[in-house]
Amino acid sequence: MKLWMICIVFLFPTCLWGQKDTLSLSMDQALNIARIFSIDAIVARNTLQIAYWSYRNYKANLLPSMVLDGTLSSLDKSLSSYQKEDGTYSFVTNRLLSENLNLSITQNIPYTGGSISLQSQLQRIDQLDGDRNTSYLSVPLGLTLSQPLITARPLRWSMRIEPKKYKEALQQYCVSMEAVNMQTVKHYFEFLLASVNKNIAEQNLKNAEELLKIAQGKKKIGIISDNDLLQLELGRLNASSNLIKAEQEYDNKMYAFRNYLRYDDSVVLKIDVPQKCPVVKISPREVLDIALKNNPLNYSIERQLLEAKQQIAQARVDRGFKADIYASVGFTGSDNSLSGTYQNLQNRQVVSLGIRIPILDWGKGRGRVRLAKSQQELIKAQIEQSQMNFERDVTLSVNQFQDQTRLLDIAVLADSVAQCRYKTAYNIFVMGNINVLDINSAQVERDNARREYISQLYTSWLYYYNIRQLSLYDFVRDEDIIYEMIKN
Repeated sequence: MKLWMICIVFLFPTCLWGQKDTLSLSMDQALNIARIFSIDAIVARNTLQIAYWSYRNYKANLLPSMVLDGTLSSLDKSLSSYQKEDGTYSFVTNRLLSENLNLSITQNIPYTGGSISLQSQLQRIDQLDGDRNTSYLSVPLGLTLSQPLITARPLRWSMRIEPKKYKEALQQYCVSMEAVNMQTVKHYFEFLLASVNKNIAEQNLKNAEELLKIAQGKKKIGIISDNDLLQLELGRLNASSNLIKAEQEYDNKMYAFRNYLRYDDSVVLKIDVPQKCPVVKISPREVLDIALKNNPLNYSIERQLLEAKQQIAQARVDRGFKADIYASVGFTGSDNSLSGTYQNLQNRQVVSLGIRIPILDWGKGRGRVRLAKSQQELIKAQIEQSQMNFERDVTLSVNQFQDQTRLLDIAVLADSVAQCRYKTAYNIFVMGNINVLDINSAQVERDNARREYISQLYTSWLYYYNIRQLSLYDFVRDEDIIYEMIKN
C-alpha cells in the first residue's frame, strides 16, 4: 500500500473522531502504523537515506566532473619590487584589473589512483595607468595528468568497500524494521495484559460484592461463620484496591503504546487478543543457512576485513618512499585582442616529478603499520566471536520457538480448565457446600491461568518476529523479507 493511502486510512479518521474517541486496532494494523509513523521507523529510514546518498556520492566519484571557475573581476593597486640592471631593487606601482575563467573536465582513475583532466582557460588583464592596454591569455585546450607513482589507490578500495557497505545498509534497514515489529508486539501485549488485568480486577470486584451479599444472607440463618464473613469483606476491599492499581497500569501502558504509534491523547486505544502465532516447521540448520545469506552480518564482516586491509595498505604507503608525476600539454596564445589569442598558438608542456623520502621518523611509520595489523587481528577476533554468537542466537531462537508452541497449547488448555473450575466452585459456594478458602483459590488459579495464556501468546509472537529479524525471511510466505526504501 502506498504511503499516502496508509496515511489516509490511519490518520484521517482521528480528525473525525474528535476528543476521546475509541480506535480499535488489530495487531496487524498496529504493525503497519508503527512501520511508518513510529520514531524507530523514521530513524531507520533516515539512516538508510544517509547510506544511499553516501553510495551515490561514491558512484559520482567514478564519473567525470565538469567545473567552471574563475574570477569575474580583480582589482590590484599595490607596490611590488623589481631588480634593476645594476643589481639594486626598486618598487613599481601596479594598477591592474583582471578577469579569468577556467573550464575543466576531470576523470578520476580508480586503478592508478590518479586523475586526468581537460581544460580550457581565458584570462584578461587591463592596465589602468601608463599605456592603458588590454592583454589576453588563452589556453584553448590542455590535457593534464596527475599521478602518484606510489599510492594506496583509495578509490579502488572504495570500489570494493562501498557496494558492500550499501548492501549492508539495505539489509540493516530490514533488520531495523523487524525490530520495529518486535517493539510493536511488546507494546501491544503489555497493553493487552494490562487490559486483561483491568477486566479481571473489575470482574473480581463484582464477584466479591456478590459473594459478600450471599454470605451476609447465610450469616443471618447461621450457616456461615464470622471468620468467613470477615474474610469475604477483606476480599472485597482487596479487590477494590487491585482495581485501582490495574486501572493505573492500564493507563500507563495505553500511553506508552499510543506514544509509540504517535497518536495524541484524544485517541483511546482498544485492542483484542490476537490469533495464535503461525506454526511453521523449521530446523535450526535451515534457519541458519538462510540467516547467513540474508543477515547484514555477512556484509559487515566482508566490509570490516576490507577496511582493515585498506588501513594496512595506507600505512605502508605513508611509511615509505613517495613520488608524484604531473604532466600537462596543450596550446596557449597571447594577444591584445580576444580573437588574436586563438591565432598563432604555441605548444605548452609542463612536466614535474616530486619525491618524498623519509629519512628519520623515529619509528612512526613502522608503528602505524604495526598498529594497522594489530587492529586487523582484533577485528578478526571480534568477527569470529560475532559469528559464534550469531549462530548460537539463531539455534536458541529456533529451539525456543518450537518449544513455545507446546507451552502455548498447554496454557490454552489450562485457561479453559481454570475458567470451568471457578464457575463450578462459585456455584457450589452459592449452594453452601464449599468454604471461602476454596473459592478464593479457584479465583486465583483462574486469574493466573488467563495471565499465563496471554504471556505465552506474547512470547510466541516475540520468538516468531525474532526469527524473522535474524533470518530476514518470512517462513509463512516462504520468501525473503524486503522493505522498499521510501525516498524523501
